Amino acid sequence: MSFAKNLAKFRKEKGLTQKELVRISGVAISQIRRYETNKSTPSLDAITKLVKALGVSIDEMVFAKATGVAQNKIIDRELLEQFESISKMSKDEKYIVKKILEGVIVKHQVESLIKPKYEKSWSERFREITDRLAKGAEHYEQDEIDSVIDEAVEAVRARRYAHS
Repeated sequence: MSFAKNLAKFRKEKGLTQKELVRISGVAISQIRRYETNKSTPSLDAITKLVKALGVSIDEMVFAKATGVAQNKIIDRELLEQFESISKMSKDEKYIVKKILEGVIVKHQVESLIKPKYEKSWSERFREITDRLAKGAEHYEQDEIDSVIDEAVEAVRARRYAHS
């Protein structure tokens, strides 16, 4: 497909008129008309403005076969096909899908922040805590430290059974 056909195709897929494309790209309407009718060849600057405005890659716009950035970066073929389907939706439907995706992404980010950095058993975590406490109590004898630890363990066990 030629640049002219690609430009018109992507503009229409986005639901844009030529005037709307002028507004978001900054390329003059006379130029867009000439590009779409294949009467003029755009400069690299014009191509850059148009692809940014249309949300496509330069290779998708310029080359006959779409070899888009998304196809090169998205390994999951099913996900790529879903994004291609979304690109054909109305503006309102795309907005809804974007909001849903945004929510899922935020949820993932929050979960990754609140998850512990590593998964350890209770006893491993307890031993780490007691080791830190022991370092803070270096002037105490080991028997005194062990006694305090034993008392703490017994208190935890007694409390657990008390709540059962």
